[in-house]
Amino acid sequence: MTTQLRKRHGTICVPPEPVKSPGTIAILGAGPAGLVLAIALARRGLSPTIIERDLPPDIAPRFNPDRSYTIHISGHGLKALRHIDAVTEFDRRMFRFRGLKIPGRGTEEWTLPGWTGSRGDILRALMAVLSRYGDRASLEFETNVESVDPVTGTVRSRQRSGESKTRSFDLLVGADGAGSTVRAALQSAIPGFTVTSKSFPNYCTMIELDNVGERLDRNYLHGLSTRPFCVAGAIRGEGGQDSAKWFCAIGTKERIGFSGAEEARKFLQDRCPRVLEFTGEEQVAAFADRTCYHIGRSLSCSQLHGGKAVLIGDAAAPYPPIGQGVNGAMESAMVLDECIRDAGSSPGSFPGGGGRIHGTVEAGS
Repeated sequence: MTTQLRKRHGTICVPPEPVKSPGTIAILGAGPAGLVLAIALARRGLSPTIIERDLPPDIAPRFNPDRSYTIHISGHGLKALRHIDAVTEFDRRMFRFRGLKIPGRGTEEWTLPGWTGSRGDILRALMAVLSRYGDRASLEFETNVESVDPVTGTVRSRQRSGESKTRSFDLLVGADGAGSTVRAALQSAIPGFTVTSKSFPNYCTMIELDNVGERLDRNYLHGLSTRPFCVAGAIRGEGGQDSAKWFCAIGTKERIGFSGAEEARKFLQDRCPRVLEFTGEEQVAAFADRTCYHIGRSLSCSQLHGGKAVLIGDAAAPYPPIGQGVNGAMESAMVLDECIRDAGSSPGSFPGGGGRIHGTVEAGS
């Protein structure tokens, strides 16, 4: 059991002794789901290998202005963060989330712990938690997964330097997002594994709100319009704990595009004029040039596993990017950790390299 010591700055966790002769686990993808799982396993003495194509979060941009909607972490995400003892780190790095303010519906209060921030903020907070466990997890950033064999557990990867590796693991965890390489490998190699895709007329274009001041409460998500549905939220700014950077996601039923800033301004004036109260000409011009993303895509898998591979997060069931996708992804990592724990901590002890885990995941899904 994890020992907790009281220090001046709060509770810190001393990890248990490493499990002897553990089976090997590869987590493909270091997004919120992958990092939550890595932390959970490291807390119990396991040593996962995490393979991620992008830069480490501490040196990667905190947000992408073209896609950086403000994510709120609440119910499902809160459960996962409590599971890995990450609440204090999120308190330190992000704004507290206290509810939604929706036109015509008033305020829906959230009284439990919760936070708002960018995806980059979430990843940085999780990396800080993972650092408590020293070198227990092996992190391989800027590494592309070139192929996966879910039957043998083999992964071929290539680092940005050009170095290539081929390794076999007892368990492969596909935490590699909506375009999952692991899911594609399962679909190709596992008889009966099928994927059903769906598409809905939901699109989203981002605009930064650079003239909010103190007129909106940073602890809430604010609906500025219902048709189109526009939601504004804040993340921590570069000026420290008291500064805020605001983004607004403008949802439409069709793909939109503009010939220039004047046409974009007319669209905003006609469809969601409150947005113009909080943003200036420069941001309207940037909005006119932004890509309108189709967010109404989803899929479902006939099962969440096959061979030595398991899917979690968006790799298993992508959500439209509206915040709860991140919450659900983190909770799925928590559930998989509980399955590994219940199966005996070490995947090396599982029949067929993970059969007991797979049965538990399927029953729990």
